[in-house]
Amino acid sequence: MIGRPLRRVWIALLALSLGLIPIPAVAQVILRVAIANGSRQVRLGSSTTATVVDAQGRPAGQLAPMRAQMAQFNQGYVSLGAMRSGYLWVRPAPEGLVYVGDRWYRGQVLLYPRSQGVLAINYVELDTYLYSVVGAEMYPSWPAAALMAQAVAARSYAFFKRLRPVDRLYDIGATERHQVYKGLHSEHPATLQAVHATRGQVLTHKGGVVMTQYAATDDIVTDVFKGRGMSQHGANRLAQQNYSYLQILNHFYPGTRLGKIEGY
Repeated sequence: MIGRPLRRVWIALLALSLGLIPIPAVAQVILRVAIANGSRQVRLGSSTTATVVDAQGRPAGQLAPMRAQMAQFNQGYVSLGAMRSGYLWVRPAPEGLVYVGDRWYRGQVLLYPRSQGVLAINYVELDTYLYSVVGAEMYPSWPAAALMAQAVAARSYAFFKRLRPVDRLYDIGATERHQVYKGLHSEHPATLQAVHATRGQVLTHKGGVVMTQYAATDDIVTDVFKGRGMSQHGANRLAQQNYSYLQILNHFYPGTRLGKIEGY
């Protein structure tokens, strides 16, 4: 059973996920995010009854709602309770959430065995992914223009990685090496609003999506990216000076243009 502190987190986030903040239906761009990689076992659960599907595409069993189990690596297989296969899909009911490690995630999860342990991959819609990333990369209390600039930069980076994945099994990781992604833990009404307001928008250059690098401060951007990228604290300062998000993006990514993902 998922413990009381996690249950309180779940109750607090339930209103967010079930419609107090509307999530519009949009074209689906699915991102594959590695949220656990290399552990011999991973704690996993679901907010709803979840179907577990094996490597042959057959239902292998179910997870009862709000009851955690351990996914384990074992000689090239993944096991989840009595279920065992070359890999396993965990698919909650519509609007359900998956619990992996110590966090809740939207979408579904693929459990895959690797030599170092279990690889857990969150298959999540791109803008849904951004709800979390924007809140993990910037303070939700910052001005809307800064959050919107972050949403466009993060969407551009993620879409670039979708076109050029870092691994054959997943597009992007969930740490600072890629973009910080914490599932529902870092979602906030302000981050949802920033993502909705910039829906589908990416930065382009010569017809291609830009891999938009960014870091916390001007110094880090200069030292790590040779000055090519967005300073998040710099974006905050500009937003406080009434720069629009487009002006912020133009300041940090000169020569780029605003484009839109087809179908959004």
